[in-house]
Amino acid sequence: MTKRHRIQLFLGGFIIGCVLVYFTLIRGKDRTYWLPANRLKEQVKKSKVVFSEHAKCIMTCRGISETEINHILQTGDVNFGESDVHNTPCPSYAFDGKTAEGKNLRIVCTACDSIAEVTTAIKLEEGKDTCRCK
Repeated sequence: MTKRHRIQLFLGGFIIGCVLVYFTLIRGKDRTYWLPANRLKEQVKKSKVVFSEHAKCIMTCRGISETEINHILQTGDVNFGESDVHNTPCPSYAFDGKTAEGKNLRIVCTACDSIAEVTTAIKLEEGKDTCRCK
C-alpha cells in the first residue's frame, strides 16, 4: 500500500466520521444553553418572581407593569457590567431590554434558590430620578 493510498483512505474515513458526528450530534440542536446569560435566564424563568416594596414603589412611580418586567426578564440581555455576581448569599443581576411599548428598561433582581426578587426597575431614557422611594 502506497503512502498516497493510505492518506486517501484516512481522509475518506475522517470525512465520513465528520458527517456522522454532524448529523447525530450537532444538526438541529440549540446549544446556547451553556452560556452564562442563558443559564441565568433559564433559572429566572423557573423561579417564582416576587417584587420588593422598593420595586413596587418605583414601578408605580414610573408606570411600569409586572407584565413588562416579566417580558424583560425573559427576553432581555443580562448586563454583567451592572450586575453584582459576587454578592453573597444572593447575587444581583441587571437585565436590559425593550418592552412591546418601546420602553427601554433595566430590571435589577436577585436570584436565590427558586425565588427571583425584583429590587428595582429603571427607565434608561429618563435622566434624573424624580421618584421618592426608599
